[in-house]
Amino acid sequence: MINLAGRHDHKSCLPDLFLSPGSESLPGNLRIVLREESSKVSQLLIVRTVSSILLAVFFATTTSAQRDYDPLSSSSSSFEVSGEVRTANNRTVDNVLVRLETVSGVLVDQTTTDGMGKFRFTRLRSGQYRLLANSPGRGTQTQAVDIARSSPRVYVVLQLVQEPPVFRSGESIGVIDARIPSDARAAFEKGRAALAEKKSDLAASHFEKATTIFPDYYDAHMSLGQLYMDVNRWEKAEYSFRQAVRINPTAVVAIVSLGEVYRREKKYGEGQKILEEALKLDNNSWQINFTLARIHWEQKDIATAGRYVARSLELDPNVAEAHLLAGNIFIRAGMPGNALVEYQEYLRLAPNGEFASQIQALVDKLKKSLPAK
Repeated sequence: MINLAGRHDHKSCLPDLFLSPGSESLPGNLRIVLREESSKVSQLLIVRTVSSILLAVFFATTTSAQRDYDPLSSSSSSFEVSGEVRTANNRTVDNVLVRLETVSGVLVDQTTTDGMGKFRFTRLRSGQYRLLANSPGRGTQTQAVDIARSSPRVYVVLQLVQEPPVFRSGESIGVIDARIPSDARAAFEKGRAALAEKKSDLAASHFEKATTIFPDYYDAHMSLGQLYMDVNRWEKAEYSFRQAVRINPTAVVAIVSLGEVYRREKKYGEGQKILEEALKLDNNSWQINFTLARIHWEQKDIATAGRYVARSLELDPNVAEAHLLAGNIFIRAGMPGNALVEYQEYLRLAPNGEFASQIQALVDKLKKSLPAK
């Protein structure tokens, strides 16, 4: 499962920060770098514009203490879809690919069933979705799912049936494609098995074999790209995701993955271009907006970074790293009070996160520097 928040390296969320004098004593990569900005009036105006943009979105985050007690809050009653996959004789099935899509067919997330045939998608937005599953030779009918505040958690039982030996053109990605030769499919399944056993090199060789036999094997290219991302082999990851996008130009998860690789390679122009095109396919993807925010942040385009991180948090206020980036933007804007709120929200959402100890030190520093209320 791509699970984009887990795939990203969030270190770019911690560049040099800006605080009031007296903060230079912070350790390590959180050392505050003070800069004179008085001669850069236009840049200051841009920063203030970002603050205005962010304030509207972050107003809700300042009430984080109230969320846990609000039964109608999407963040306190997290929307999710879970369920199980069974055969016609009511037996559960493990290692079945389950896809969650928008009603228009855009992939939201995908996973495989566990040893008990169960699956789960969390941190979803309310709305209507499509759910389907498949394994070699078998598939399920598309199941409509409607998530609302009155029913924030939906449980679905999907039943596998034998797939007819024909290629269904309307569902060419993520279902059985009769064009895929049996030996390519066998190689792909061996790769998934090796991956489950954490044998990455063996899995990569099987996925490579699958794509050699059948170059249009979307799932094999996606699996390869994710493997290469895990080991920081960016050129190979780029190639795999480019092939996946070539095969299915509307697969948002593939486009976002490619955009993230471009960011890691510092190919900002290419990343920005492909992700902005992806927004035309799905403007409600927090992953697209967050990745764009990071690209613009790394290019020191604070105004645009602020717009995208604000949109990302509007779509999903539970993305800890987005709050971290928002805090950095507020620091740049000379609004440490607002930054403190965002850093505290990061700690609430990721108390054991990669940067938790560093951010806690920064929070303590900010509390001491800010006037008492």
